[in-house]
Amino acid sequence: MKKEMKIILFVLSLAVISLAAEPACPSCSKYHYEEMLLERVLRNELALEHTLTKIKETNTNVVDALKKLQDENNKVNTAIELMERKEILMEATLDDSVKTALKNVSESLTHILTESGRAIKEMESKVERFKGDLKTPTIQFRAQLASHGSSINVNTGQDVVFTRVEVNEGQGYDKGTGKFTASVAGLYQFAFHFCTQGNQYVYPEIVHNGKSLLRSYYYGSDGQYQCSSLQANVEMIMGDVVWVRCTNNSYFYHDDSHRSTQFSGVLIRA
Repeated sequence: MKKEMKIILFVLSLAVISLAAEPACPSCSKYHYEEMLLERVLRNELALEHTLTKIKETNTNVVDALKKLQDENNKVNTAIELMERKEILMEATLDDSVKTALKNVSESLTHILTESGRAIKEMESKVERFKGDLKTPTIQFRAQLASHGSSINVNTGQDVVFTRVEVNEGQGYDKGTGKFTASVAGLYQFAFHFCTQGNQYVYPEIVHNGKSLLRSYYYGSDGQYQCSSLQANVEMIMGDVVWVRCTNNSYFYHDDSHRSTQFSGVLIRA
């Protein structure tokens, strides 16, 4: 404001000096000249006042505009700060979500790998057992005489039939005929355990396809119960038959305690 007043006074001084320096009008009186000078000074003062008013209005408009600009700038800065805070919050939330998702995925993959490994091991074990079953299937049988505490007479050339079957895996033994038929080719082992009364004879043999594998005879001496056994291994093909028959009249004894007469067989190797 002081600077503006100095400018106005400087302009008025120049105007007065300019008017004072004008040559006197020979046709005008002194009072007329002073009147004209005063009129000019007043006009200049009015013009300066008008200019000053315009300057003040312009200054006010500029100040208002600067204030509005400052307000807008503050709003922009506030919006930027808010956006930055939201961005930081979003990044933190996203980071937590990503970490949680990665953790869940990692745990899921670990669980899947663990279960897959366990399943693979179980499958491998089953495959190995299946291979073993394919390689050597379980085929075995064991059968006894039906009578208990008595002797059974079997004539010469007659087959011994064991009607009480205890084990028959593979269903190869026929209790109606007393014969075992091989359903799988391989090496088999057969055993015949028998007992007889005192003073009686037995003449058993193990037969393969009608041919004797192993034969023997036994006598129950001194009136006592006597027991013995036969055992034979034989390579068989599918359809081969093995059974027990007597080469002479025989008297077998059987009870369920400790004098057992029984026929058994098992596949050793396919």
